[in-house]
Order: sequence, then structure tokens, then C-alpha cells
Amino acid sequence: MVQTDSLHGLLMLAAKRWPDHPALEDLTGSLSFAQVLAEVGQRRQQLAKAGLAAGDRLLLLLPKQRELVIDLFATWSLGAIAVPVHQGLKLQQLQHIVDDCQPKLLSMSPVRRQQLASDLLLPTGTAWFEPDTAGNPLTNQQLQDSSGCSSLPAAILYTSGSTGLAKGVVVTQLNLLLGAMSVSQYLQLQQQDVVLALLPFSFDYGLNQLLSAWAVGATVVLTDYLLAQDVVRLVRQHQVTVLAAVPPLWSALAQAKWPDNSADSLRLWTNSGGAMPTVLLNRLQQLFRQARPYLMYGLTEAFRSTYLAPEKLASKPDSIGQAIPFADVRVLRPDGSECDVDEPGELVHRGPLVSLGYWGRPDVTAERFKPDPLLPSEVLQRPAAVWSGDQVRRDAEGDLFYIGRLDEMLKCSGIRISPTEIEQQFYALVQNVTDAAAIAVPLANADNAVLLLFSSMVVQDCTAIMAALKQALPVYMQPKAILQLEQLPKTVNGKLDRKQLSLTYKEYFSAGE
Repeated sequence: MVQTDSLHGLLMLAAKRWPDHPALEDLTGSLSFAQVLAEVGQRRQQLAKAGLAAGDRLLLLLPKQRELVIDLFATWSLGAIAVPVHQGLKLQQLQHIVDDCQPKLLSMSPVRRQQLASDLLLPTGTAWFEPDTAGNPLTNQQLQDSSGCSSLPAAILYTSGSTGLAKGVVVTQLNLLLGAMSVSQYLQLQQQDVVLALLPFSFDYGLNQLLSAWAVGATVVLTDYLLAQDVVRLVRQHQVTVLAAVPPLWSALAQAKWPDNSADSLRLWTNSGGAMPTVLLNRLQQLFRQARPYLMYGLTEAFRSTYLAPEKLASKPDSIGQAIPFADVRVLRPDGSECDVDEPGELVHRGPLVSLGYWGRPDVTAERFKPDPLLPSEVLQRPAAVWSGDQVRRDAEGDLFYIGRLDEMLKCSGIRISPTEIEQQFYALVQNVTDAAAIAVPLANADNAVLLLFSSMVVQDCTAIMAALKQALPVYMQPKAILQLEQLPKTVNGKLDRKQLSLTYKEYFSAGE
């Protein structure tokens, strides 16, 4: 296990153990761990000269290249807070984040800054970061004062949630360190691994790819994902051994052309950010025959909660598995008591991976982060546990099964329905589907009905699909209508944007469609 109490210490240990081993690969070439450490030292000096100090925020709107990684570690070495944001954010979304976290500095590419400079309103005390390229790198001795940062906030990760404007989840250096150690442990990552970083670092799943790889001295290949066929090329070019994605991205990769032996280097692949349809899982297993699949579940408020061991995949392909190292995951009733075997309840995450809550939102934090309900009420200052908002059940062997979001459960004819159950049945019946989403749409009589929306590479026979679903689903789950779209909307992290779908189609039935 990595012996350090700071994120900068993680890098320093890697540079000491594997100084000449490639740490990063990007469009401009390769950097060893020793070279990364030197560049981080120089950037730390530049940031300090610009006024960044412990507790200050640095907002990072940068391409996923070496500069982003160097800025992250330089920020953490100062005890400051990194705010990585997705490049796809529009002005209104970015303005909200700037107003919310009040960064000391903003770091952007020259092109992006030019696009935003006249329209983005900077709060008083916020300035653009101007790197001083003439700065001299700090020595390792000068960097030693970054130790003891484990309890400090390290990053604010903005998540859209199910309603309202994006909220910033505050994660500590300890949260990120333990997350890196946990993942590298259960994935059995090795120094020889090559990790292709497809996911944005504004997404906790993406950020952990970097940290868990460096915890074992592995190489990270940086890329801003564009087309599925580009991923195929990069896997082959860099002999990638570890690949992580979310279901919509996996769906696109499953439909890409993989020449013979192009994926032979893959040792393992991981999924999080949504349920993996069985049909898609089978297709990926056929494509990546030599790779071990890891299906995972997590929430930004507590990073990662569970994973399904590959050896259980054949018998329990719809399970999200059991708790990862350093996590304590329970299935609880609303009163905080534990559910019985196979009794649906809310997934509650306890332990040191639980974040500090939402930036500047004590009211919302109190709704999700509550004193640990399994500790006696007499215990003073009980640590917080995060109530996920997800409904799950646990079988007799301790494996968990995801049912659905409590705030996304559909209610039709007075019966609560899991959209995931409808979607999984749809995937099992229909080939060549890219994405699918079941939503509840109001009817004129104050009830709701299910509208099933999907995208596919080919034109599908919706009448035939409807007939097949009537045979497979009980009456109360059957869609009232099925609609094929060119594509379904996604969030910046690549997940299906169910909120947008619900808003777009809220009058679909009342409009007489």
C-alpha cells in the first residue's frame, strides 16, 4: 500500500520508485515520473507567485493533456483546492460554477480564454492565471511541506444531480488517496499497465484513473474522447491494458470496428456510471475475450461503493457486487434500520470515502449526509454517512442488486416501477440499440404512463417491439408508446440525461401523440 498522507506525496513516491518510467503519454509525447515532479514544482512556484494559497480554489478548464495533470498536483502541493470542469460546459453553466466556488484563479487554454473573456463575469478577487514560463523549479526539499494534507479539501467536483443547478461535491486528499489505493488493489493494477484515460477528470471516475494508476507506477495515456474508432486506434497504438467507460460509451465502442488482435493487449475493462445492459455486456465479452470485466457502482458523494468480482459475472450479471476496500455499504430502511435479505432499501455508504458534502450548501448537505445511523445516538460527533438516493437489495450471499433511483422511480396506476427493469428487458429483446430510457409522462387523467425512448444504428419496427414487450412485461410496466430518436441527450460525463428527456417529453401524451 502507498505510504503517504498527501496527493503530492503520491507523486513524490512514484518519482522516487520509478523515476524514468513513463507516467504520462499525450499528443506531445511522454513524461517520466521524475519529469512530471519537476514540472509540478515549477508550476507550484508560478501558482504561489500568482497568489494561490491553501484553501484557495483554482478552476481548471483545460484539455486533457499534461498541463491539466501538472496543474492538479501543483494545486494539491499548496494545500489549495482544484476545480476541474468539463470543456463542454456552456457559458451559463460555467458562470454558475465560477459564482458558486469563487475561485482565486482560472486556468484555461488561450483559445478558450479568448472565447470567454468578454462574456464570463469574474467575481471580485478572481483573476486569470498567467503562467510565468521563466519560473525556476522548486527542489524536492522545498516541496516537503505538502505533507499532512490528508484532511484538507482537495477538489470540488460539480455534479448535476436530478434537479436544480450543479452542486459541488467537496472531496478531501484522503478521499482521493484511499480511492486510488482501493481501486488499484481490487483491480490488481500493475506498474506495467497502460491506462487509457477516456473519461473527463471533472468526473470522479475519470480522475481516479490517473490516481489509481500512479499509485502503482502505471502509465496513463491522456486523450479527449472524440470518436469510437479513435479509441480503437489508441488501444492498438499504445498497447493499452486498462480501459474504463460508462454504458453509452461502451455501446459506441461495441459498434466500432475492431480489427483482428487490436484489443489483445487489454487485460481488464471497467464500467460505472450506469447499469450495463446484458446484451451489451455479452458483446463486450466477445470483443475483449482476454480481458476481465469489472462492473462497478459509485456516487460522487462517496466516490465508489461496490464492484462485482469477475468470477461472479456468469452467475450474477445484473449484480453491482459488494463493497470495495475502505467502504462500508449498507441497505437501510428510512428509519435507519437494516433491511432483511432481498428487502429493497436505500444504499447508504459509510466510512472514509464519504466526502465532506456540497460546497456552500449546508442545507442540501444535511439532507444527504446524516450522522451514521448505525452508531449509538449517544456517540458524540458521529461521522457522516451518505444516503445515496438509490434503491437496492442484498441477497443471501451479500451481493447487491440495483433497482433504481428513488427520485427516478416511475409511478403508473399507483404502482412504483423501476425504469432500469423496463430498459433491461428492452435491451434483451432488441438488437443494435445504442441507448434506451424509460420515463414517466403525465396523462390527462392525472395518472402517468411509460414512454420508452431509444436510439439505434438501424431503423427499428416499434410496433413489433411493442408487441414483444407486452409478452415480456406485466401490464403496469408496458410502455404506452415507443419512440426512436437519432440520439438521446447526455450529460457532460457521458451519462443519459434523464432530466432533459423528462422535460422535453412531459406533454407527449397530453399533446395527443
